[in-house]
Amino acid sequence: MPDPGSLKWDDITKLEVPLKVPYNILMSLMKDIGRDWDLDYEMRIGLTFDLPIIGNFTLPVSKKGELKLPTLSDVF
Repeated sequence: MPDPGSLKWDDITKLEVPLKVPYNILMSLMKDIGRDWDLDYEMRIGLTFDLPIIGNFTLPVSKKGELKLPTLSDVF
């Protein structure tokens, strides 16, 4: 991902993160959706800050959960 430069404190900066997903993971997702109509996910990110005296400092961030998908009965 290209360096977005300096970020302002009270501003919004859009970061586009390229992502490649292997075919077998997509097939696993389709089987999971078909079984219980939800997506289980886990996201792990490391935010790296370049601090003047310390140098690079990485802050690990993780989120795990379940995303329920709407069914036809929910829509109508």
